[in-house]
Amino acid sequence: MIRHLTCSFLFLSLAAATARADEIRLKNGDRLNGEIIRMEKDRLTVKLPYADDKVRIDWKQVECIASERDLTVELSDYEVLVGPVTCTDGAIQIKSSRAGTSNPISLKELRTVNPATYHGFLTAGGSIATGNTDTKAATLSTLFQVRTKRHRFTVEAKYAYGEADSRTTVRNSLGSLKYDFFTTDKVYTYAQTLLEKDSFANLNLRNTEGLGAGYQFFDDRALSLYAEAGISYFNEDVIVGEDRQDAAGRWAAGLEWEAVPDRLKVFHRQEGTTPPRCPGSRSGLTRGCEFPW
Repeated sequence: MIRHLTCSFLFLSLAAATARADEIRLKNGDRLNGEIIRMEKDRLTVKLPYADDKVRIDWKQVECIASERDLTVELSDYEVLVGPVTCTDGAIQIKSSRAGTSNPISLKELRTVNPATYHGFLTAGGSIATGNTDTKAATLSTLFQVRTKRHRFTVEAKYAYGEADSRTTVRNSLGSLKYDFFTTDKVYTYAQTLLEKDSFANLNLRNTEGLGAGYQFFDDRALSLYAEAGISYFNEDVIVGEDRQDAAGRWAAGLEWEAVPDRLKVFHRQEGTTPPRCPGSRSGLTRGCEFPW
C-alpha cells in the first residue's frame, strides 16, 4: 500500500512538473519544452530538462513562447506586464492580474523577457619569467553594473603589481563609482567619482569627481557603443612635491562587439581629459606648463 502511494505521488509530481514546462515554438516547426530563463538583446536563454547547460536561441528564430507561470515581459514602449503567457497565431497574450488579458502582442514588440537587472565580470592574470631577469606580474579587475529603464550604476576596480629581481616595479590601483540617468532611450547624464593610486608615478592618491552627458548609440547583444563628455574636478595628493587641485574637461568612449556569437567579444574603453589652463597662459597650451596627468 505504501509503495503504491509512493508511486502515485511520484507520477503526479512528474505530471505537474511537465505541465508547468514552458514551450518555445521555432519558425522551423520545432517545439522545445523547458524553462524560459530570459530574453535580452535578441537572445532567448532556455534551460532544457535533457541538457546540462543553458541553451541560447536567436530570438529571430522564435515563432512563439508560452508559459503557465508568471513571466515578466517588457514591451518596446517600456510597458511591463507580468503573468502567464499563451501563444496565439504567432503572437502572445499575457494574462496580467492587474490589467487582465492583453491583446495579441507580436514578438517584435517584446524588448525583454524576465530581464536581468545586473551583470559583471571578474578577471585575473599573472606571469612568471626566469632568466637574465626574474620577473613576476599580476593583475586583477572587476566590473559590476546594475541597469533599469532610467538608471545605470557601475562599480569598477583594478589592481596591478609587478616586480623584477625581487624589486617592485609596478604597483597601482583604481576604483570608480558611476551613475547614469537616461532622459531618453539614448541620452543620459552621469555623475562619477574615481580614486587612483600609483606608487611609481609619484601618486599617493588622486580623487576625481565629474559630471557630464553621454549618448548610447547602440546597446544590444551584438554591439554596444557610447560616448561621453563633461567636466571633472580632481584633488591630487603626491608622494613628493606639492599637492594639486584643478578642473578639466573629460571625454570617454566605449565599444563592445560580439565578433563571434557566444565565443568572442572585443571591447575597448578609453577616457581622457583636456588640460587646464596654466597660470599666465591664455590658451592652456604654453610650452613647459606642468599638467597633473
